[in-house]
Amino acid sequence: VNPAQALAMSDKKADKKSFPKGEATGPSGKETHLYLSLSGTLLGTAALFASSVWAVYEDEECDTHLCVCAGWGLLFSSVMAINAALGTYTTLGINHEKSVHDSSASADEKESFLGGNTEIQDIDSPGSVRLFQPSQWWKTLVMVENSVAMFMTLILLYFSMMVIIFYIRFNNDTNALRYLLFVCSMLFACGTQFYSLLSKLSYLQVSKQDRNKMLLLATNVLLFAMGVTLITLNVSLLEDHNMWMFHGMLAVGVLCTISAASGVGITAVSHSNLSNAFLSSTALPIPYLLVEMFTLGTSFAFTLGNLWLAVIVELKPSEGYLLTGFELNSAVGFVVCIVTFLIHSAYQEMLNPRLHSPYVAEEIGVIDEASIKDWGSRINAAFGTKYIGCWDGHAALSLMNTYKKMLTGGRDSPIPHIKGVILKVTRRGAYEDEEIEAGGEPVAIVFLTIVEKFDLTRYLPGFLGSCLASLFGAHGCIPILSLRWGLVGFQYPFHSGVFLMQGGYNSLQTMTNVQRAVVNWNDSSKLHCDVLFHPSLVTQLDSNAFESAHFLNLQIGPSVIVDLRRYKGLTFKEFQRVALKRGNRRNHHAYFAKKGGTTTISRNFEEYDPAFARVSARLVGQTASRRVAKGELPVLCPMNAMGMQILSDEYERKYRSLFGVRVDGEPAASAVLFEFPASRLLTSDIQGLKHDKARQARAYFAMLAMTVEKALEEKFDFLDFGPTTLEPKMDVGGRLIECRAGYHTRSMIMRSLLKRGNDNFRNIQREVEKRMMGDEKDANAPWRAHRAPYVVSDFQVCDDDTKRRYIVEEKLRVYDPSIIDDSRSPAEKKSKKQLNKEKRKAARKARKAAARERASEEKNNSKAPSSNPTIAPTNEDEGDEA
Repeated sequence: VNPAQALAMSDKKADKKSFPKGEATGPSGKETHLYLSLSGTLLGTAALFASSVWAVYEDEECDTHLCVCAGWGLLFSSVMAINAALGTYTTLGINHEKSVHDSSASADEKESFLGGNTEIQDIDSPGSVRLFQPSQWWKTLVMVENSVAMFMTLILLYFSMMVIIFYIRFNNDTNALRYLLFVCSMLFACGTQFYSLLSKLSYLQVSKQDRNKMLLLATNVLLFAMGVTLITLNVSLLEDHNMWMFHGMLAVGVLCTISAASGVGITAVSHSNLSNAFLSSTALPIPYLLVEMFTLGTSFAFTLGNLWLAVIVELKPSEGYLLTGFELNSAVGFVVCIVTFLIHSAYQEMLNPRLHSPYVAEEIGVIDEASIKDWGSRINAAFGTKYIGCWDGHAALSLMNTYKKMLTGGRDSPIPHIKGVILKVTRRGAYEDEEIEAGGEPVAIVFLTIVEKFDLTRYLPGFLGSCLASLFGAHGCIPILSLRWGLVGFQYPFHSGVFLMQGGYNSLQTMTNVQRAVVNWNDSSKLHCDVLFHPSLVTQLDSNAFESAHFLNLQIGPSVIVDLRRYKGLTFKEFQRVALKRGNRRNHHAYFAKKGGTTTISRNFEEYDPAFARVSARLVGQTASRRVAKGELPVLCPMNAMGMQILSDEYERKYRSLFGVRVDGEPAASAVLFEFPASRLLTSDIQGLKHDKARQARAYFAMLAMTVEKALEEKFDFLDFGPTTLEPKMDVGGRLIECRAGYHTRSMIMRSLLKRGNDNFRNIQREVEKRMMGDEKDANAPWRAHRAPYVVSDFQVCDDDTKRRYIVEEKLRVYDPSIIDDSRSPAEKKSKKQLNKEKRKAARKARKAAARERASEEKNNSKAPSSNPTIAPTNEDEGDEA
């Protein structure tokens, strides 16, 4: 059973619940239901038309409410008749198109669409495409037909309620039967429309997203009609009764029209070709959400108020017109509440649908050595180890075990209130009685870092944040501003936590289904996270799957990675000359040593300091506090002394080193170097600085330069510096790699807040790139590290869409001095700054030479003999001669 078949088989059980038990649900059953629904629609249309004609015919002057309602009934029956004809036309047209397809199709293809074995594919599954689909013309007609059917279902239900109210208030013995038949015919027509809609959706296997789109279109149009009704009704009532309740319902009507107009615009975008990108990369704007929720709240409140006043006025028979106004407002307000709730639910389902996955995720404990060896090899073999951001499978699994022991959750955890979870994703059985067993060999391994008390008040500055933290923060009196945050990845180093064990042509579908499995696990787990945060480089497959997995796909701060593959065999001095701008080729080593700086890089952390855990944790804490004071976001998982000790004891020595810095014998900085041998990747993280000591020796810049030098000497391909302090890391040879994050939350308000909080990241990459490229032209700096283009091997999966989005070259170009064009003159090779400096130097030399020449001339003039022989020489002349 392949993934698509397993997904579709699980949908089979859901399909069995679509119709009453015991009825056929196979191909013939769906066709039977469809044709029965078409017949029922025609019968319901005829019944509504007949009852409306009778009501109008019996009322000679047509001055009763029943006659007015019957006029609307004639209009509704006409729309239903046209829509029924459209439904018949689309059904016959699609069947004819399918019969033409079947005449030249194979046996398997014939069972792939209408009335066939639709269970071999899942319409909501990524990458699943039916072998036969109707043309776009038929799809558009079906969308229009279903939207009209849904709208008529809602409007007839609403209109039936209104007619019942009119009947109760204005009934008499002469028209009671006509009222009853008219209401029954409308309810019957409403039922037939709903049955027709269900049958058509089941017959065509319409996806959940398309169903919600139709529901949104119909409910927003209905909400607009309700708003206009409330405005018209309450303007009329206010002419005779200036009551605050009517003013309130008038305001509700205005809110309904505004909300419906905005909703129709959003729905129109969701029907366009940009639908998937819109739903995955944006969230509903906060103003619209506020209007929607305020509309629901005010309509509910004023509906209760109208009901309460209606009960009071009921005791006053003379106030019949006022009582009718209260009842109508109550009825319309009740419908508004239902429609607004349906709109909110439909948006919720579109943004965060509950999607099927052929995989199931289960939590496991510490991974044993045999599994690390086997699974690590499979991770490395799935997509290779040459793309940017790739981790060595063995090192990654070993790091998972380390964090599993370090992050145990709760107050007694080595790092309090942080929990590490390892998930094994395996293929599930399609049925409960399926012979294929669930579980078995894993498809992927996923690591989650769960922050059990994620305090939202930490992101509010100043006195307001302090007050809210004491009242509603994670440790406040009422912790309503605290939630559980799930990082699908590692905090140190900051990296995605999804590791696939199988590649292939459908790797995107595999990644999508793994992400869905993680979401399904989160929905049912006791460790349920309010937000799942999945970071990924754009070179990794994770970012490509966010859209189809219905994660909120947002851009976050870029990561700085030094790509050393182009500079193999160069010394650090040569690397500086070739890869760095002239202004960045500073000798940090000499200045650092001159100021009393010393370094220690060792796998034995105690060589830096016997109390390295406490010292490093203190340095990391000082750096984190400084960043928060500057307005930056706090880290999700703060490192402490116990965590550093566990990292040293549990993580394999061959995968980590401690980079320690001392200035004048005092600890000034430290960082942990994570090594991934199979992927030739070196990562520097858990950086800590004592700024007053480190600044005087420029220790931070020296650490960056020395780390690059170490990576060059040990022949690493990549050096990952992470997503913070971009400019200093770019100055030592880094390049910006775009990062994206997939957010998944069931709260629409939280989605909007997350999107709003990430908007500022979009300008970071542009500003840094503008600064780096502002002083040099491309022709003068072809081998600069920050200008390196992407190559095909940089991506985990490089498809045509990736090549269109980025500048991707086929092969990597390695630096070769022999191919550099040196045909220019020495003057042309010099920068403008160097030429200006040489001009100033030449000018100074010229001025000094002119001054010496003038002094020499003056001296010679003073020593020349007088032309008059009678003038005796002076004493000064004699002295000079002597």
